[in-house]
Amino acid sequence: MSDEEGFLMNLPSHIIVDVLSRLPAPTILNCKLVCKKWLSLISTPEFAKLHLSRSTPGLVVFQHERVRAEVCRLFEFEDDLDHADLHYDPVIKFDLSVSLGISRGATVQVGSINGMVCFRNFDREYDALCICNPITREYIALPVLDWLVKFPSQVTYGFGLSRISGQYKVVRIFHECVLDPTTGAFSSIPKSECHVYTLGTGSWRGIGGVPFAYNCRSVGLFFNGNLHWVIQDLEGSELISCFNVEKESFQPFPCPFPGERHKGTLHSLGVLAGCLCLCDNTSDSEIVIWVMKEYGLKKSWNKEFVISKMPDFAGESYEMVYALKVFENGDILLTWDDYYLFFYRNQTKTLQQVEADPNYSIQTMLHVPSFVSLKNFVIKENVIVF
Repeated sequence: MSDEEGFLMNLPSHIIVDVLSRLPAPTILNCKLVCKKWLSLISTPEFAKLHLSRSTPGLVVFQHERVRAEVCRLFEFEDDLDHADLHYDPVIKFDLSVSLGISRGATVQVGSINGMVCFRNFDREYDALCICNPITREYIALPVLDWLVKFPSQVTYGFGLSRISGQYKVVRIFHECVLDPTTGAFSSIPKSECHVYTLGTGSWRGIGGVPFAYNCRSVGLFFNGNLHWVIQDLEGSELISCFNVEKESFQPFPCPFPGERHKGTLHSLGVLAGCLCLCDNTSDSEIVIWVMKEYGLKKSWNKEFVISKMPDFAGESYEMVYALKVFENGDILLTWDDYYLFFYRNQTKTLQQVEADPNYSIQTMLHVPSFVSLKNFVIKENVIVF
């Protein structure tokens, strides 16, 4: 052992922990192999908590290929005033169909919090969820509810964290829908139910009906202790639904343009620079991003970004566009209709495509890598290591 190596090994444990907790997750994984002492220090809940407080968000990309591969990749960002980009070598890559046993139906990402990703896998006869930490390579399968949703009835999910109790919760909203036989539109919703699964309890709890009727297209966005959905009532008006994860209650939430009517839910929610945002792709010429400068205050909604569409690139209007991240230099990363990942380059006011392949669809969301173990929260669930 060299003098330098001996010096590092003999440093006080608290200094080693402080240094290692500042490193990127892939480097820390390699550091586990250095010696038993480092492995022991990195494996403690205290280290995981410290690293999480310093970890920066990356991008988790779920890729569904036609050959049934369900690939999940985690990328890091390059973010400074001179340059904004993705590091194209993934930090983590694994096949959900192999690692998590997901091999049927469709798979969607429900949410990502503190390094944990909630996936939903479903088809006409099956609807199941799991929570996974790609860094620790752990997952749990949530209990499957006995009854399935049949068209035209609908179900949507959200993944959130209670601010006070620190409990992770999955929220399930069900609507029994009736179609108008003449128009094919939703005519009534005679029944609605909300169920909550708290990580560690091993079972779902019914908390009553939902205090409004809507046709929901997307999963809930977790921000500021609440889950948010862009919804559409039976009259076609777009609203925002808000669910307080701690209190387990629904509450009204201001929309930048309440009462607008469309043939479908066309706006998406996201978080940019620590603020709730809403992305609007209903125009043929531009994408508009509204930002709520002060959370919960209606008058703080501001039309922050207006992105002109390039004729040689622009995807179809009336498709969902999601704003993922705004960089230090003003560039914005977005996804378009679950197939296109692209940058809006602030300096040139142009769109730059990152990834597009008709052979697979992609789902993306921000993800903070962490070493927080699922074993810290579960009591009745079985944690599986893959």
